[in-house]
Amino acid sequence: MGTLRDAIDRTRRNHALEHAVVTLLLERGVEPPLGGYSVPSGFFIWSSAPAEAVEAASREALRLLKEGHSGLAVSPFCGTNLIASVLVGGVAAALAAGGQRGFWATARGAAAAVAAASVLGKPVGRFLQRRFTTLPDLERVEISSPQMLVEGPKVNVVWIEANHSGEARIAAPSATRDAPTTAGEAPGE
Repeated sequence: MGTLRDAIDRTRRNHALEHAVVTLLLERGVEPPLGGYSVPSGFFIWSSAPAEAVEAASREALRLLKEGHSGLAVSPFCGTNLIASVLVGGVAAALAAGGQRGFWATARGAAAAVAAASVLGKPVGRFLQRRFTTLPDLERVEISSPQMLVEGPKVNVVWIEANHSGEARIAAPSATRDAPTTAGEAPGE
């Protein structure tokens, strides 16, 4: 197995590819629930799309990212945006409350949190995605055929294995142990 840095970089590359796949599926009319989750050996996509559609979107997303369309690696639906909004809001609330207690300090803090999270959450989230949580450098990445893990009436879960050439291979998660069990979310990863 590779180093921790290798595992982080593989996950970041897979996260970039996962975002691009979700974007393409949305453009192709796939409706929520739709999302993904990345790990060092690949990523899951849960959606109403069949495995063949996820595979086609995955192959096109990989091609586009390799051609330099790195904007596909950043998603407005990424959980990083939510985390950024919470952190920005928390800092704003603490600053606005100024260490005071009571109704008005709490009200000032709440108003500042909502305003700051609304204005700064997504830009900070996009910055964090570009800098830390995705890596659109996929020159040495290839994908294997998808594996349908869960096939349901409204949600399918498809596993896409990513082979990062030149790096130690990490085993794919087993379908029974690591597959998501529910997916009632709006678009997001």
